[in-house]
Amino acid sequence: MSIENVQLGAAEGEPFFRRSTWWSSGYALNTLSVIVFIATWQFVTSAGLVDPLFLSSPWAIAKVAYEQFFVTGEIYPNIVVSLTEAVIGFSLAIVFGVLLGLVMGHFERVRQVLDPFVMALYSTPSVALLPLFILWLGIGLWSKVLIVFLGGIFAILVNTIAGVRSVNHRLIETAEAFTATKAMVFFYIILPASVPYIVAGIRLAIGRVLISVFVAELYAATQGVGYLVMQAGATYNTPLMLMGILLFTITGMTLSQALSFVEERYLSRFRQH
Repeated sequence: MSIENVQLGAAEGEPFFRRSTWWSSGYALNTLSVIVFIATWQFVTSAGLVDPLFLSSPWAIAKVAYEQFFVTGEIYPNIVVSLTEAVIGFSLAIVFGVLLGLVMGHFERVRQVLDPFVMALYSTPSVALLPLFILWLGIGLWSKVLIVFLGGIFAILVNTIAGVRSVNHRLIETAEAFTATKAMVFFYIILPASVPYIVAGIRLAIGRVLISVFVAELYAATQGVGYLVMQAGATYNTPLMLMGILLFTITGMTLSQALSFVEERYLSRFRQH
C-alpha cells in the first residue's frame, strides 16, 4: 500500500467535522449559534413568555418584512432616502478623512496647527450640532449629510494619521539615499503602509455613520428607515420597528465584512510583494 493510500485511509477514518474545511473555518459554529439564538427567540415569544408588545417573534418580523418588500413596497422609498444620506456623507468622510489624515500625518507643522480643532470637533457629539445644522441647512438632505459626514470622518482621520506616523523612518531614509523623490517615497512607502490603518478606520466609521443616519432621521425627517422606526415605535408596531432596526444591523455587518475581505486581500498581496 502506498503512502498516499495510507494517508487517504487515515483521513477517511477521521470524523467528518474534523475533515470539513467549512467546519474547521469556524463558519459552522457561527451559523449554529445564530440558528440556536433565533430558535430560542421564536420559542420564547411563541410560548407567551414575553409580551409581543415588547418583543416580536422572528416569524412576525419576517411577515412584516415580506409585506414591506414584496407586497406594498412601502420600504423602498425609505431605503432610498437613508441610503442617499449615508452614501453621500460617508463618501465625503472617506475622501476628506483620508486626504487630511495623509497630510496631517506626513507634515508635522500641519498636524500641530489643525490638531486642536480636530480634537475639539471629535470630542463634541455631532448629534448635539444637529439643531444648528437644521438652522443653517433646513430639514432637507444636506443637514443629515453633514451629520453623517461628522459621524464618520474622525475615525478615518485619526487612523490615517496613525498609519502615516507608524511608517519606519529608516525605510524612508534608505529610499531617499537611493535618490527616491518625495513623491516616490509617498506613493511606494507611506501610502501602502497606511492602507491597513485606513481600512480599519473606515470599518470603525461604519457604525458611527449608521448611528448618525438613524439619529438624524429621528429628529428631522419625513422619510427614511430611521423615521420609519420612530413612527412604528409611536404606533406600537413592534415587528415593523424591529425590522427597521435589523436593516441597520444587517447593513453594518455586510459593509464591515466586505471591508474585512478587501483588507485581507490587500494584506496578502502586500506580503507577497
